[in-house]
Amino acid sequence: MRKAFIWIALLGLMFVILAGSAFSGSEIHPLEPVDVSSPRATLESFIQNSRKAAEAYKAGNYHDAKKFARRLLQTLNLDQELPDLREAIGFESMLYLVEVLHRIDIPPYGQIPDKNAVEEQKITSWTIPNTEITIALGTDGPSKTKFLFTPEMVSKSSAFYRKTKDLPYVWGDQEMDLYADLTSHGGLFLSRRFISLYPGWAMASVFGLRLWQWIGLTIFVLSAVLSTLLTYIYGRKALAALDRRIGSGLEHVIGGLILPVGLIFFPKIGLWFVVYGLHIFNSDIYLPTAFGFLILLYAGGIWFTSAILNRVSGAVIFLGGFAKGGMDTQLIRLGFQIVGLIIIGMLAIDFGARLGLPTYSMVTGLGISGLAVALAGREALSNLIGTIMIILDQPFKPGDFIVVGDGEHGTVTEVGFRSTRIRTRDGILISIPNSTIANMKIVNQSAPVTKSRIHVPVGVAYGSDPKVVEDALLAVAARSEYVSSEPAPLVRLIGFGDSAINFSLLCWIRLPEFRGRAMAQLNRDIYEEFRKRGVSMPFPQRDVHMISNK
Repeated sequence: MRKAFIWIALLGLMFVILAGSAFSGSEIHPLEPVDVSSPRATLESFIQNSRKAAEAYKAGNYHDAKKFARRLLQTLNLDQELPDLREAIGFESMLYLVEVLHRIDIPPYGQIPDKNAVEEQKITSWTIPNTEITIALGTDGPSKTKFLFTPEMVSKSSAFYRKTKDLPYVWGDQEMDLYADLTSHGGLFLSRRFISLYPGWAMASVFGLRLWQWIGLTIFVLSAVLSTLLTYIYGRKALAALDRRIGSGLEHVIGGLILPVGLIFFPKIGLWFVVYGLHIFNSDIYLPTAFGFLILLYAGGIWFTSAILNRVSGAVIFLGGFAKGGMDTQLIRLGFQIVGLIIIGMLAIDFGARLGLPTYSMVTGLGISGLAVALAGREALSNLIGTIMIILDQPFKPGDFIVVGDGEHGTVTEVGFRSTRIRTRDGILISIPNSTIANMKIVNQSAPVTKSRIHVPVGVAYGSDPKVVEDALLAVAARSEYVSSEPAPLVRLIGFGDSAINFSLLCWIRLPEFRGRAMAQLNRDIYEEFRKRGVSMPFPQRDVHMISNK
């Protein structure tokens, strides 16, 4: 058990240590292009750079080996491969082609079309005799002016390698199968001295990969998950402790960003690690692995974008002093949410482009889909437009007491993206679609001030002293807990009825929602006050006189 633990520890250590260069190899100017002006130039560039890469690799100079390998990639037409996966697929195909070309007969360079022959004979492609290996001009984009190994050769390179790997080298001074050596001894940046410590079972092939590669991939995934979770748990605890100490609020601001940052950071590292750390070039394994990393990467990007915009909107609301739940607050959050949707849409399009999907077709498809969704969800869209109209016009805000066109009245509790919620005096919550409420008459009894005036009609019997009636009504208003002293209540004699003199008590209540309670209290107290002062309140009556004809 202890010995197995030591081997596992050594394997884990190997995956995180980069080897130093044994010596400085040939210098390559970083801006020097690869000559792909003709089939001869492309083939010659490929062979020369493959030799230099093999020599640097065998000498332990992995830095230069990587440089020459990248130049080899420039001779392959990878336009049909997924953009984010081109490098890994290119490395695999490049290694296959290196081994194949060293095992077949290649004509002398003088028999291969050069730039002059291309121009004179209008040559667009050339195939190595007795093979299917073709070098041709690309069909579109920058590759239209370059002679490259065709996309078909890239896809068939593994099949060519399997057919020729048992053949002897017919030219060159290579002493080993570079592809087999690379895939069994790690990436370009790993020291061979650590790989030499592997036990025999670690070199066994399982589903196209060495067992140590599977172990390395598993260790990386588990390490990424574990480190992200530990950072999240203990990071939030540390930030919470700091908040309790200095009241910084960092736990809320930063703590929620740890997981999305982890989803961005580790997949990004993983895309590099599987190629250069583990040297996984088997497309059957690399493609689904890289696809999984890309999904996590973009999921983290979307999550991070939403979290950042939510925090920025909160900061704008706080620094601007906007009321929580107010219309301005709703408008700010709506604006940031629209920005977030635009960014997420751009990320989705970029994700599709990196997977090789036609971007313009995606945009067109999104437009058509958006139209279809809009037609299918006309009601939802009209509610959203109604919400925007309410936020921009601001006929009311949460907390206002309103009366809508159909007679519903109550206190606004929330203005949502689909509906406005009103709580009535009975405590019932009513939800009215914003598309409806935006086109209705709205009476806001809380604006421009919260005070609201009420009229209490009163009828007294003929013969009553108007002064006594007025004093009684003002005394009742002065005692009411709902009536405001400013503006002062007043009494008006508004007319003479069939059986009563009609008065009106006008007074202001502090909040419009007190209207019902204030009216009930005032009517009760007026009746009691009139009874005490001897003021009669008549009821309608009619005298009928009957005349007899007898």
